[in-house]
Amino acid sequence: MQIRKAVAEDLPAIICLLKASLGESMIPKSEQLWKWKHEDNPFGKSPVLVADDKGIICGVRVFLRWEFRQGESVIKACRAVDTAIHPDYQGKGIFKSLTLSLIEELKAEGVDLIYNTPNTESMPGYLKMGWEKWGKLPLKMHFNLNVGKSKNLIQVSDWKSIEGLIRKVECSNSNSEQIQTNPVPGYLHWRYCNCPLFPYHYISDKETYLLIYRIKEGQLGKELRIVDFYELPGFGINEKKQLNIRLKTIQKIQKVRFTSFSGLRIHKNSPIKLGISPVLSIGPEVTLRKVSSVGDPVKMPWAWSLGDLEVF
Repeated sequence: MQIRKAVAEDLPAIICLLKASLGESMIPKSEQLWKWKHEDNPFGKSPVLVADDKGIICGVRVFLRWEFRQGESVIKACRAVDTAIHPDYQGKGIFKSLTLSLIEELKAEGVDLIYNTPNTESMPGYLKMGWEKWGKLPLKMHFNLNVGKSKNLIQVSDWKSIEGLIRKVECSNSNSEQIQTNPVPGYLHWRYCNCPLFPYHYISDKETYLLIYRIKEGQLGKELRIVDFYELPGFGINEKKQLNIRLKTIQKIQKVRFTSFSGLRIHKNSPIKLGISPVLSIGPEVTLRKVSSVGDPVKMPWAWSLGDLEVF
């Protein structure tokens, strides 16, 4: 068996392997999704290794490239995603070999760290390979229990109408010491406008702020998930008031059961008002692995958004 870099001709076999190993679940496996996720990513193409058993692709390991920013410093990262081992080859150490081999490649490139949100089944394997638990993402939740079922279909958002604002966001400089995703040119279009999995929407005055959300049906009812929020110069008291009026209007029209927002983005003067409920550590569990020269990743001042940690 050979562990090697994937080539373009491997893609059909990789998609078949993902389907055989993971099933379709809530995220369908397709070449279209793969190309959007791993080839169109503005942070760069994903490094991919495969396990090749005499022409049979029996394992695949992919790390999605990402960048974070802390002040003027850029942190090169990857997110561990889309691992698949064919059922006939499981239990042979292929997952570990692929993962450790790919980490060595990233180390040579100068990637600082890897992050992901593994499930309970895969968590032990990651911990054995050097991952550490950061903890569960804190969430700020606002519940509205007096709602019925909505008959209103949400309108399609006109992303073209805020292209100027998007350019401003992607060119803005942040002096924050908290670590957030680096919105490089093309990031917002790739991550939210062009996402083939589900529609994202926004609230904005087209000049000073951009709140990105999606409506998600779940076991607790309809959720309005605030996945990202950006402030720009000029965002003041009147803009803050307008933002919250618009947010409440959408909550009412869509009859959402609850609204969620990253607790790491909530602070004393937070512009998004979601009531008095406490911030609770009930979100996805995050794990981190140091790759190269960065300090202890677990102790770094993270400010992940829900958009950073969503499964997509």
